[in-house]
Amino acid sequence: MTTSEIGVSVELPTSRRERKKQETRAALERAALRLFAEKGYEHTTVEEIAETADVAVRTFFRYFSSKQHVLFGDVAHQRINHLRAALAASPPDESPLLAVGAVLDALDFDQDEQVQIITRLRLMDRQPSLTGMYLLLNNELRQVFQDFVAERTGLPATDPYPLLVATAAVSSWDVALQAWSAGDGTGSLAALRRRAFAALTAGIPAEPPFPSG
Repeated sequence: MTTSEIGVSVELPTSRRERKKQETRAALERAALRLFAEKGYEHTTVEEIAETADVAVRTFFRYFSSKQHVLFGDVAHQRINHLRAALAASPPDESPLLAVGAVLDALDFDQDEQVQIITRLRLMDRQPSLTGMYLLLNNELRQVFQDFVAERTGLPATDPYPLLVATAAVSSWDVALQAWSAGDGTGSLAALRRRAFAALTAGIPAEPPFPSG
């Protein structure tokens, strides 16, 4: 299923200024990942990343708050933005569980994203201190799902049902990524994610079973 099949249209910036900003951000990410792979994360400085990307250090900090932030970069940033847009565009009469499943299918990582992801995951394996940022990103993704399910069902975001669906959604990505990375990025990441989501939601009803409060 594609984003067009579920009625999702994500508007991309078209102005020259926005394109330039995207290009600069991508150049910084590429430079950082290359240097992290060549020199190691701890031995790479922000100054070196900026120089390799041919920008000033102050430009780096317009896009990223730290080296740790650049490690996950646009893959996470774009995913969160696209996730919000896709969920908001899901059919209003669709159950929250089905809507989440459809959006997950529509936003499975493409080939280019997978190349970036495997690099980032391997760096994280070598530098456990980076796990904190990964967990923060997962928590932000979980909150997006949680808010959507709460709004769709009229339940508080802290109700067990939104929490349960959101946790299953994010955990399916996490489980698939960890298994896929352990297998050196072979096989279908999308298929792993779908199997994980199916297993994690097998006991979750399409509509909330819990009373509010």
